[in-house]
Amino acid sequence: MHTLAEIELATGQTFPALYHRLDAEDRLSWGATHPQWAQVCLPELQPVPPILLYAQDYEPLERGELLEAWQELTAEDHYNPLREDLQLLPFARTGAGDSYCFWTNAPGCDEPPVLLVWHDDDRADVLARNLQDFLFRKMVEAVADYEAPYTLLSHGDLADNLQRWLGSHRAWLRDDQATALEALFARSAEIEQGEIDEDQAQALVQQMIGFERLDESFAYVR
Repeated sequence: MHTLAEIELATGQTFPALYHRLDAEDRLSWGATHPQWAQVCLPELQPVPPILLYAQDYEPLERGELLEAWQELTAEDHYNPLREDLQLLPFARTGAGDSYCFWTNAPGCDEPPVLLVWHDDDRADVLARNLQDFLFRKMVEAVADYEAPYTLLSHGDLADNLQRWLGSHRAWLRDDQATALEALFARSAEIEQGEIDEDQAQALVQQMIGFERLDESFAYVR
């Protein structure tokens, strides 16, 4: 298994400082694969949830997968060959196989924005200005249109899951982001009834992490 430093050397790119911190704290992994992961592995993770455990449509890449994911994305014979002016580092994926990537050479940015790169379309979406804002966004969106049993949040007591999730992530967020999530997660009864809709969630996202390029889409194929 490669270290982050070795992956950075191989790719010529740098992971954000927060990602290095999460790696050093062993908070990036969801544990081993298992045919009954939700029944066997999830209960071991719930007391101190790792990165975005309850996020919708998010699966972290294990450290041993990072370099391979980058090699696949940048392969010359890739069916969607990457533009030469884009430098991307994949770090997670959706259930459909799309990639969450750090855009490491984004012009005018001190930290790499987070993109969703679609595997079956020439489209990359700007989801957040940086990893910290991405964590906040995914935590807000996780409670929008809540519907059990189609979310990991419904495994166990919802209010308890939300508080443990915020507790494990608080140190990685800005104070105002943590405060906003405290207020949102305190509405667990409304969340459980599906009364927090997507429009409310996106309004909070725009209020807290809005910037000029948020939700912009652009072509990434060469």
